[in-house]
Amino acid sequence: MNMNAPYTLFWERLSGAIAPHVMLEELGVDHRLVHVDMAAGDHRRETYRSINPVMRIPALRLPDGTVIGETSAIMLVLSEAHAGSGLVPGLDDPDRPAFLFWLTSMAANGYPIFSRAWHPEQFTTDDQANESVRQRAESHLAEFFSVINGAIEGNPYFLPSGYTALDIYLTMLTEWSADRQALFAANPRIAALCGAVMKRPAYRKVIGMHAAPVAA
Repeated sequence: MNMNAPYTLFWERLSGAIAPHVMLEELGVDHRLVHVDMAAGDHRRETYRSINPVMRIPALRLPDGTVIGETSAIMLVLSEAHAGSGLVPGLDDPDRPAFLFWLTSMAANGYPIFSRAWHPEQFTTDDQANESVRQRAESHLAEFFSVINGAIEGNPYFLPSGYTALDIYLTMLTEWSADRQALFAANPRIAALCGAVMKRPAYRKVIGMHAAPVAA
């Protein structure tokens, strides 16, 4: 690992760091990884709070020392710093409005539902309500993925023009599903899209790292 790499990604296993990590690999840019153990509460300690005040994973330190958070924001900044990658449609690309709409929808509407599904106790003060919160979240996820499935216009990727950061982001979201095979069975376009993304060397490398225990 190059300690002097221009980018530093603060990550946790199977977190929202998956998508920007894949982008860094797709772009082929030098980067280093810093693991933040969320189970141990490291994201709430002052060391990390001084890096990302909102205490969320991921965060990315840019070559000039600036740190940004939020998965979708990191992906947009990376694409703009490495123009020509095709991972984000350019300003004059007719696909850009649709790209931004669906990326923002995934980030604002899909991503937060998983918090309710995984950690319902954070959304109610009544312990007996945890299961009903989780069940409602799962029903909302089913609805969300159905909408996304219907919006996919490419074959197999989201946009007809081909592979973009939308495909990376969507595949990451499906990694968090309680029953991924059922999700794919109900949403064949999502299944085809994710199948194509998961064959890409960058995605295979990153998800293999995220699925494995973090070395001490």
